Amino acid sequence: MLYVAHGLRLTSSFPLPGMPPATQAGNGLPSLTLALRDPHELERLWSGAGGPPEWRGRQGDGRDLTIERGSVGDQLFTYGDRAHFRLDPGMRRLDCAPRDQGLDWQRVLIGKVIPSIAVMRGYEALHAAAVDSPGGVVAIMAPSGSGKSTLALELLRRGWPLFADDALTLSQAGGEVRAHPGTPHMNVAQSPPEGIDPCALGSTIGVIADELWLAAHVSAMQARPVRMLCLLARRADLALELQALPANPLLLAPYMLGLSSDPERRRSRFLLYANLIASATLARLSAGLEHSPGQLADLVEQALAREPELVAGGSR
Repeated sequence: MLYVAHGLRLTSSFPLPGMPPATQAGNGLPSLTLALRDPHELERLWSGAGGPPEWRGRQGDGRDLTIERGSVGDQLFTYGDRAHFRLDPGMRRLDCAPRDQGLDWQRVLIGKVIPSIAVMRGYEALHAAAVDSPGGVVAIMAPSGSGKSTLALELLRRGWPLFADDALTLSQAGGEVRAHPGTPHMNVAQSPPEGIDPCALGSTIGVIADELWLAAHVSAMQARPVRMLCLLARRADLALELQALPANPLLLAPYMLGLSSDPERRRSRFLLYANLIASATLARLSAGLEHSPGQLADLVEQALAREPELVAGGSR
């Protein structure tokens, strides 16, 4: 089965739930082959850790995901006691070894492991929810639990295609930055805000850790320019407003994924984000806790309609 996501051409020996098959082959994109392995077989393939884990993060279900580099350059992703994923040294094959059947390991594979591999393969990424607009991608960045996915859901309800739920993958060529669509998946609370019906927005694949794992009916399929970067802030004392910010790539630093100590990679990353910030509007979207997702979405739509004024320094 052939899929395209996060700028990668995926050839999988097993179906990925909620993923539409690629309508075109994704020629020119880096390729990654996914295959199922027996856990004992994968353990034999793994070269053994060459040092401490390079990254560790707690997932929404309470399990940890760790990434280790092996002694021969392979990478091991460990998802609690549920699954291991081994990326070969050439980063072209991912062996997947779940302990048993279930959707949880597939959600981690689709939502965390594949985006991480895209970064390892040379892409950059922002921790963001993103939707598409006629003029390009609108990315929403905020600390976890601040409502970026809820705002994205409201924009989906208004007919905006989903572009990415958690990781926005970026590349550049000739100084032009393009965003690559992720997958149609979203993690949605079982009791979403009033007015948002998850069943109207997508198909529920399953319930994992008290969340709906949803495949959106409408999702973007092509690489796109980035039109607006919204830094979302919500606190009880904040007024509802959207205000332009200086074109400073350091403001994106808290949301940059996959930071590296390699000097050449740091240089290329700086150039990409400098070009991104020069071509997209950077804005701060603030709201109090009493403001509804609809009110925030209204503000985003109004800002896009008057974008030249916003870039010039206007606010509302």
